Amino acid sequence: MADLTAADKENINEVWCKIYANPEESGKTVVISLFTTYPQTKVYFKNFKNMDTLEEMQVHPGIQMHGKRVMGALNHVIENLNNWDVVSSALTDLAKRHQDVHEVEVNNFQLLFLVILSVFKEALGAQFTPGHRKSWEKLFSITYNFLDSQYTKSDSK
Repeated sequence: MADLTAADKENINEVWCKIYANPEESGKTVVISLFTTYPQTKVYFKNFKNMDTLEEMQVHPGIQMHGKRVMGALNHVIENLNNWDVVSSALTDLAKRHQDVHEVEVNNFQLLFLVILSVFKEALGAQFTPGHRKSWEKLFSITYNFLDSQYTKSDSK
């Protein structure tokens, strides 16, 4: 997180305070957006892969639960932007679980990050400035590169 400037951290926190005010709804929106924008990602979710309609996704309790989990993980990263040891430990666990247990390819995190940026823009409109976006893109780039390194490390064992 050393690559994030004080201004980046401020931008990230400004957006996060607004989005994380309702983590269940925001998380549900992220998961539904992921599934509608990149339907191939549903294959990693045995309970969701046969859901075809937006209406089904809107009411499925598992989607809201997974969305809340995604938001919680992201919140943990944001709360610890100044403590790389905590973040790297959490991301290492996340990578291991997604690679070994869920068999999710690492590139799916990039898709998730793109969807999150889109959800932020849709939810905040002009309040999600180019500066905010750039800071979030930087955070997601750092996060993705770390996750990718963990996948690569695991592959070489």
